[in-house]
Amino acid sequence: MAAAPIYNPVVPCVLPIPGCMFPGRIVRFQGNVLPEAYTFAINFQCGPNMDPRDDVAFHMRFRFVEMRVVRNHLTTAMGWSKVEETSGGMPLVRGQPFEAVVALDPHSFKVALNGVHFCEFAHRLPFQRITHLTIDGDVMMQFIGFEVE
Repeated sequence: MAAAPIYNPVVPCVLPIPGCMFPGRIVRFQGNVLPEAYTFAINFQCGPNMDPRDDVAFHMRFRFVEMRVVRNHLTTAMGWSKVEETSGGMPLVRGQPFEAVVALDPHSFKVALNGVHFCEFAHRLPFQRITHLTIDGDVMMQFIGFEVE
């Protein structure tokens, strides 16, 4: 169930996830953090809309001023959850290339940054609802690949 990769998407972008998300699905992101980066986000979203935004099952916002990566979820009915996860610091560097790998298992998203396990984020919304990726902020993406464990 590997799908064709996406090369050099223009950010901000909304991209359908071929075959959607399922346990064993891996999404690989390769990009460059802009030298003056303030923030950028990768979202696993339950639909294509950014304004107003569809529910977001998994939100990762890289905040370079605060030197942390915020993980959360959003429902259109309730807004952003007040329970943000921020452990792990900021493993990415302004002006440098990076690789983020997000693997889905039945209970959580597992994230590796530059080849090192970074975090797990327990599902707060059913992963079966995820249909799209959205990326915005101070980043250039070169590659998004869809793999199966």
